[in-house]
Amino acid sequence: ANAVILVDNEKAKTLKAGDKIEENEIESYFVWIPKYKYKLWDLGETYTELSSELYEEKSHAIEIKFGIIDTSDENLGECETPGTSGDSGNCEVGDWMTHPAFTAFEGSKGFWVGKFETGYNQNNDNSLTDTTSWTEPNAQKDENNSTKVIIKPNVYSWRSITVGNAFKTSYNYQRELDSHMMKNTEWGAVAYLSHSKYGTCENDKCSEIRINNNHYFVTGYAASKEPTIGYTGKSENGNEYENVVPNKNGTYGYHYGNSNSKVASTTGNYTGIYDMSGGAWEYMASPMTNSSNPTSANEISFKDSKLVQEDIPNLSYVDLYSTGTETQYNRRILGDATGEMGPFVQTTYGTQTRKIGSWHSDEAWFVNSTNLWFSRGGFFMSGTGDGVFTFGHDAGKSNTSLGFRIVLIPTNEAM
Repeated sequence: ANAVILVDNEKAKTLKAGDKIEENEIESYFVWIPKYKYKLWDLGETYTELSSELYEEKSHAIEIKFGIIDTSDENLGECETPGTSGDSGNCEVGDWMTHPAFTAFEGSKGFWVGKFETGYNQNNDNSLTDTTSWTEPNAQKDENNSTKVIIKPNVYSWRSITVGNAFKTSYNYQRELDSHMMKNTEWGAVAYLSHSKYGTCENDKCSEIRINNNHYFVTGYAASKEPTIGYTGKSENGNEYENVVPNKNGTYGYHYGNSNSKVASTTGNYTGIYDMSGGAWEYMASPMTNSSNPTSANEISFKDSKLVQEDIPNLSYVDLYSTGTETQYNRRILGDATGEMGPFVQTTYGTQTRKIGSWHSDEAWFVNSTNLWFSRGGFFMSGTGDGVFTFGHDAGKSNTSLGFRIVLIPTNEAM
């Protein structure tokens, strides 16, 4: 299901079934992710360092069953969701497990996720001529300001915002709908659903979500062809990126209004979610802590994130990860689309050395003491390293290539 939030909340209250909503009346698009359980294929427990083995593609269709009843250790072939860093509980390969994105909030039957990367409203400069700098357009604001949220295609992604301001902006955006900054496990829920028969898979063969290769971070954009090489630091044959403003097709890509852009959707059609591969890296509300068994916000080293313990209402709004290095992938939370994508190796594109996972060669950098916060999806120029299973890390401060996404978990009454 797709839903919208209107610019005029009062008008929304008067709408009836069948009424037409004009595009200029829409502020934001959201997509429903219903509660589900999935069949475990790899617990990700053994990936404590990079593998010396040659890379082998491991991706496959993920088995999913929808339902609102949580799995249990008491039921044969099921396990209770651990939901904590490095923990497998009683889960074994072959078990069905309720995805942790649906267990963090009591009574959750699913969640709404921003259909596009969050944009910065009132930034409509389409007159760019610069083709080298990432500093344009001016959708880069490090501020806590929920009135500037816009989640639509063909707008500029909101970047250069710290984790703290992204967290507070997301939390204050729609309190009655329990809005918040996306977490790693919520990203994982979208990623797994996209790699199932309900996403891009048919007969266990899955299409990779096409990269958003727009240099200006325009939302909903899609490369005209699949990259064949990873990040080399430049636009070149096999990984060309595009320099065009919103609502414009380019030599190497299509804007959302062109039907060819549907390959960048998690479902391969317009009902899916966009910008999950490329575009901007997206900060997750998912930090590494100072503990080997994190249980509270006071174990987080917030550093340059402009976030403090008092800003986090409760731990439902964050995924906490145990302390460790960037190659200790076994610190994953089952369901977060990190450690389960192993094994992991190191490779070289041109002069660039990158760590990648065994699902579509997506880049794989776990959080460490220098870069405490997860980021997802990659950015416009990472080529084959971009993808729905890509994960990286950053310090939590503002960065021209980093944005964020918003999730809603409304009560039945609000829905």
